[in-house]
Amino acid sequence: MNSSNFRARAAQEMIEIRNEVQDLATDRDVYWKVQRDVIQKNARLLTTRSPFFDMLNDAYAHATASRVRRLVDHDSRTVSLRRLIEQLAAYPDLLAGKMSADDLKRDLAELDTTCKKVKDYVDQFVAHHDRNSCAPAPTHRELNEAVDTLVAKFRTYYALIHNADIDVVVGYLEDTLSIFRFPWIDAPNAPAGR
Repeated sequence: MNSSNFRARAAQEMIEIRNEVQDLATDRDVYWKVQRDVIQKNARLLTTRSPFFDMLNDAYAHATASRVRRLVDHDSRTVSLRRLIEQLAAYPDLLAGKMSADDLKRDLAELDTTCKKVKDYVDQFVAHHDRNSCAPAPTHRELNEAVDTLVAKFRTYYALIHNADIDVVVGYLEDTLSIFRFPWIDAPNAPAGR
């Protein structure tokens, strides 16, 4: 594949990667808004043990870890940020004056190091439940570090492929917490007009 064809394919893959990265950033923002602005500000919620909270925390951790895993996948059949960076080494003309092969290696090493615990956890526990799983669940700090690293690397390589900067901005058309401003369970058999 020549450089022009690779750039065109990489530009298309960057759209898919952008969507994954944007979803990661958005999910993290919503999760922490709920934690910070709803749960942490409500003394009753802070002292309540609930299977709903367990499910919410697990769902966030598993979804985030799975997205991180997809973005650092090595498989040649997949679209991943890691694979795209790795493939760029074969097209030094696209790197000329912008970055070196050593920069690519450093970025790949940083992705591998930062995302290793998350990847291992998904491989051994989320995607498959290994009998002898030795991968501990990543902490929130480790998930955040993986997301931050992926966002930074995405921005770098998007700029390289598209010759344009991009920012990962989380925005909403409506208040994300508006669903918490009314009771979720209506009173059973409430008389009409009350």
